[in-house]
Amino acid sequence: MGQEARYGIAARLSSQCSSSNIARFARKTRKSHSTTGTLSASSQLPIPARSTPAWKENEVFMHVFFYSDKLIIMSNLLYPENHQHPIIFRDLKWVDRVPTAVIEPVVDGVPLGKLKRTRLEPGAFIGIDTRAEALETEGLPTSKYCSGYARAMEKETGFETVPCPEHALIEKGKQCAQCEARDEFSAMHGIHRGARLAPAAQAYADLEHWLYIATFPDGTSKVGTSSLFSKPRRLDEQAVALATYVAHAKDGAQVRAWEDLVSKEAGLVQGKLVSTKYKAWTNPRSTADIQAEHKKAVSLANWALMEASLDAFDAVIDEEQMIDEPWVPSPAMEPAYESILSDSAQSLPAYPSLWNAANGFHVVGATGKFLVAHFGDPEVKFLLNLADLTNRVMLPHWDVSAQPDVQSSLF
Repeated sequence: MGQEARYGIAARLSSQCSSSNIARFARKTRKSHSTTGTLSASSQLPIPARSTPAWKENEVFMHVFFYSDKLIIMSNLLYPENHQHPIIFRDLKWVDRVPTAVIEPVVDGVPLGKLKRTRLEPGAFIGIDTRAEALETEGLPTSKYCSGYARAMEKETGFETVPCPEHALIEKGKQCAQCEARDEFSAMHGIHRGARLAPAAQAYADLEHWLYIATFPDGTSKVGTSSLFSKPRRLDEQAVALATYVAHAKDGAQVRAWEDLVSKEAGLVQGKLVSTKYKAWTNPRSTADIQAEHKKAVSLANWALMEASLDAFDAVIDEEQMIDEPWVPSPAMEPAYESILSDSAQSLPAYPSLWNAANGFHVVGATGKFLVAHFGDPEVKFLLNLADLTNRVMLPHWDVSAQPDVQSSLF
């Protein structure tokens, strides 16, 4: 969308405003070329603002603009209520197969200790400011916060994330030393080697699990596991191109033994860095190559498991536990998968890091920790790496960024 086609204004509006009053406000400021203003629930005309005064209760910040003479009104998705406070972006999760931002408000410079989830709906506007100078001006840190720790739930089977009690800042990794020691999920990775678990964590380990093979857009593959409660969410969060469940285990200990077996015998890794996944999505191999590499990786895993099932003295898997169940992407992932697995696949351009920058964009879809977004023209989509923001504090930003040149957006 060209700049000449759009006229934008940033508006502080009462949450009780009618759409007709908002429209009247927008058209009035368009004529007078005012850039900011306030509008009450009454029909009074807006009063131009020279500065940005403190937010009042029940006020909502909206971005109002015209495109081809069509009035468009939008609010900032991550700041609908606590817009006067910064937030910490904790993670991009997949809840009921929908990409969901996990955020934590910061009040008076201190994390609130309560996590909030916001569904990233198509078309929503998100504006964030992570510039170091903007954060320092507000007395906010530029370092990452500790991610907290996982705690097994007592009344339900599963784990929950507990924010770091000390609100610790860290320079590397995800957790401070205290939260790393508190974490109850990390022991899960060693349960097949005799690691002891708390009763609530053991209840999770006793659930049925699945072994999967996942292939990424660059043709590399990994082996992994998911539980009854994390299937298919675990794969939703991995930003995979293709995936297949190859075995069904009775519990977490058995599936992790299989994972080690396949990793050793088939040469498949158990992890892949988010940064390399992002590069894979923005520089994918052909659809045929991805499919061929996935088929090869699945065959290798099946061979390793079949060999193990035939061991008369130490069989770690029964043949009937081997399955062939494709993972199906969520509908929210379609904009991303069109770029790698369609007849007219065209890779999504990379976008510069969201950290230490001010950006505004519209949600289109997502895959894993990556967001498909546009900057005013829905036909020109980019892939944004939200992992760059994990556990970092952000301020609100109210403007849609200028659409970058596709070529200059590459690494």
